[in-house]
Amino acid sequence: MSTAAAGARRAEIHALYRRYLRLVRDWPADKVRPKRDMKQVLSQRVEETFRRPLQNEHEPFDMIDAKKQLEALEKLLDNEFKNKYPLSDKILSPASNPNYYSRLVSTLGNDKKGSIFNLFK
Repeated sequence: MSTAAAGARRAEIHALYRRYLRLVRDWPADKVRPKRDMKQVLSQRVEETFRRPLQNEHEPFDMIDAKKQLEALEKLLDNEFKNKYPLSDKILSPASNPNYYSRLVSTLGNDKKGSIFNLFK
């Protein structure tokens, strides 16, 4: 690979890396699993995936696959599927416990310790 081609490849990988970093920055924290949420997993995967190709021009890197994965993650972040396939009221208010999800959301909004136990009332 020529020096110019290697430089162009490295610049393209670096630009894609910056897009992934913006995505990770904007990804919401998971209040249900604060110890192991998707944001942490994404951050680790981005670091592992891009470290070697950015340090070594001969390291294999599948640019097409990385772009497809980024597009899929961006669609999730932008709630594209939530908007395209909205949940019905029957799902959000099940007959067995119609207030469950509204209480769950309000409980997650509270920062009080132990408030999760209010869900089981």
